[in-house]
Formats: sequence, structure tokens, C-alpha cells
Amino acid sequence: MQPEEAVRQLEYAIDASLDETGQRTAAGYRPTFERVAERADGSAVYALAGELADAVVGGDRPTPAEANATAERVLDDWAYTDGGA
Repeated sequence: MQPEEAVRQLEYAIDASLDETGQRTAAGYRPTFERVAERADGSAVYALAGELADAVVGGDRPTPAEANATAERVLDDWAYTDGGA
């Protein structure tokens, strides 16, 4: 999965709504997805998108900082299971 595709999928999950500061929530995740794509592969981007989408479906709207923390967890898991071989 490419970073821009992941952002687009989250925009659909969030219903492209505006947050309290008037910013598109999912668009704020783009740098996080790009960083994950640079350090890992599409499966890690997909895993991050899945975790963030699960949070959204659960009624949460992770901030970009929370998305970064989730990305670090995903990257750690990826390095341990996929990328560390």
C-alpha cells in the first residue's frame, strides 16, 4: 500500500470530516505514512492504516502524534517479524 492510498482510505473511514481545528484529520497522517513507507514496505503501511482505521471505527480520532506512536509500534513489529530477517 502506498502512503497516499492509506491516507485516502482513512479519509473514507473518517468520512473526511474536519477536526476541531478545521484540518482534515487523515491528511495529517500523510508524513507518518511516508516515513513508514521509507523505512519498511507496503505491508507496514497497510498495518498502520489498519490500526488507525480500527481506532476510528472505535470512535477515536488519533492525533498525528498518536499516529506516530502507532507507526513506531508497527515499525518495531515489522522489523522483528518481516524486515529483521
